[in-house]
Amino acid sequence: MSDKKPSEHAPEHASAPEAKAGAAPGAIAPAASSAPSGAAPASGPPGSVQDAATRRPSAEPESASAATASAAGGMAGGPGAPAEAGPEADAVAGTEAAPPDHPLPALAPQHVFAAAPPPVYGALAFGGLKPAAPLSRVWLRSGEAGAPDAARRIRAAHWAPQIWEGRARGTVLLFSGRTEYMEKYLRVIARLTAMGFHVATLDWRGQGLSERRHGPMLGHVDDFAEYQQDVAAFLGWAQAQDLPGPQVLLAHSMGGAIGLRAMIDGRLAPDAAMFSAPFWGMPVSGAAGFLARGLAFGAVAFGLSHREIMPDLGEETYVLARGFEGNVLTSDQEHWNWMRAQAEARPELTLGSPSMGFVSAAFRELEALRHAPPPQIPILALLGDGEQVVSPEAIRDFTARAPGAVLARIPGARHEGLMEGPGRAPGRMVWAAMARFLRDHGI
Repeated sequence: MSDKKPSEHAPEHASAPEAKAGAAPGAIAPAASSAPSGAAPASGPPGSVQDAATRRPSAEPESASAATASAAGGMAGGPGAPAEAGPEADAVAGTEAAPPDHPLPALAPQHVFAAAPPPVYGALAFGGLKPAAPLSRVWLRSGEAGAPDAARRIRAAHWAPQIWEGRARGTVLLFSGRTEYMEKYLRVIARLTAMGFHVATLDWRGQGLSERRHGPMLGHVDDFAEYQQDVAAFLGWAQAQDLPGPQVLLAHSMGGAIGLRAMIDGRLAPDAAMFSAPFWGMPVSGAAGFLARGLAFGAVAFGLSHREIMPDLGEETYVLARGFEGNVLTSDQEHWNWMRAQAEARPELTLGSPSMGFVSAAFRELEALRHAPPPQIPILALLGDGEQVVSPEAIRDFTARAPGAVLARIPGARHEGLMEGPGRAPGRMVWAAMARFLRDHGI
């Protein structure tokens, strides 16, 4: 790892990225149990997406402090209790999946539940940018060994690459953000597999089709260490797939906090890591940040851990509760329309407001990450100049102190640079920056 000063640049416009393979295969660190803790928001031509009935929860959202809500930034999300998944025309391979509330089945090796595989709704892909059906898709058991009551069922899937220069180029481990789900990344997965990569990803506990134990809308964890249990289960399964190196972590927003923690603790050791708007700091600071932190901690102390921070969302996810104008996620209206169509077609994938407990846990984890030594791994951080959801200052500070880290500024991008269309300048710059970073590190 070079000790040269971190570089910061605005990548030039580029078309579809091209890079050379060549690095020696890397290795995923052995899966471990959860470690100490430390997550932010969610989020085409919609014509092909079919409507689905929405089951709304009956509970009314509780009020929350406006100051604490501002600390949540764009941690928005939405409606719909998880509907039972059955045979679906747009589920890959037409497989009937075990519904989310199915009793936990017997455990198979590598943390895999011995149950029908989960669906992946391929019809939610964006236009023609659709990957092939996943090579494998599984329910994983996430939780402490010997504590079956604490186990969570999480969804994971693996896509094989289109062969690049005669062989697979490596493996991308995709960590999504808060409220997100793997179908939202089908366009990203399609591009990565076209570049020659295997892609493996998961839905974090409490979102997507993974198990939800705090209601259908509320995003809640008591401690960010819970997500490390998901990481451990996911990496145990990924190791069993014998995925080729080099390995690259691609993490967005909350996935950036989870991925960084996993690398710092030695649970994950990719050959390189790329972070899109990583959640390394709250979008409030100074007196407002101090007040927000105190309110979140106080709410937990008074037994209000499960109270919503953003009750104004009601029963709708962010992309349905807000209009395109002034949204904090993307400047690409076509992609915004596609995300709305996804949420309307599959509301069971979406998520609503984070809880007071979630924000309290996030403050604790972010403080711990701020004082932790950066991992000795090549790192690229993508930061849009319209970022409002996470702290741009925290991203700049981390890349300044991490040896050899690169900060790529993306003019015109908002929080979700990966959700900017490849035909538009911000999208071209995001993929050009990633292609250059991979090429510079021989991947």
